[in-house]
Amino acid sequence: MPEVLTTAAVLKCAHGAPLLVTASQHALTVDGAPALLVTDLLAATVPGCPNTDASRGQAPCVKVTTVSTGASRLLTVDGAPVALATARGATQASPVLPVAWRVEDPGQTLLRTD
Repeated sequence: MPEVLTTAAVLKCAHGAPLLVTASQHALTVDGAPALLVTDLLAATVPGCPNTDASRGQAPCVKVTTVSTGASRLLTVDGAPVALATARGATQASPVLPVAWRVEDPGQTLLRTD
């Protein structure tokens, strides 16, 4: 069972830049950190992505565009699924990558779910 993501999580684009994610809720916390919702991931930005060589057709990640996996089927807050450590998705990067961002560390080890 994967861990629930919190604001203490470390998420990075495929080029190594950290995602900037803000929790939209504070009703569910784990070890004092708000849990992240899938909608929070969809609002994430990627400041500082180094994928910037325009001569090679590169464009930086800038923001998350999809969450393809990692939404809890059981745990929700106000109807929105909580994000899990298995979350992956795409960004605005060019060239487009199948997995353009990933979870390096969920930010907690106490709460696991589906």
